[in-house]
Amino acid sequence: MARSRTRLPILLVAAVHLAWTAYALLASLYLTFPGEPGFDPRAAERAAFFGEAIGILGFPVLPILTRFPASPLVDGLLGWFWIGLNSLLWGAAIVAVWRILARRLARSPRENPHAG
Repeated sequence: MARSRTRLPILLVAAVHLAWTAYALLASLYLTFPGEPGFDPRAAERAAFFGEAIGILGFPVLPILTRFPASPLVDGLLGWFWIGLNSLLWGAAIVAVWRILARRLARSPRENPHAG
């Protein structure tokens, strides 16, 4: 029972993180450059913003993979494996921090007896 109480929040947070990452990946694609017909500066700024978001959402797994010369490890469907693994890591970290904060706030006194 305790394991399922731990796994479910991690999987939910990881699923949300994976959805945000996938959306940011797709929103960061903008293949028209300045001077070309159809260039939209606002769309280019939006794509640049989501490109920066990928840098945050992809930390720590994706920057490590991009530094290694073994690019076949991130091509195709295997690349989504690493993105999913990264989301699970984020999910575990967020749930762990949430539980630590909840325990500390539950133990802290509601009123300060020395105030006043």
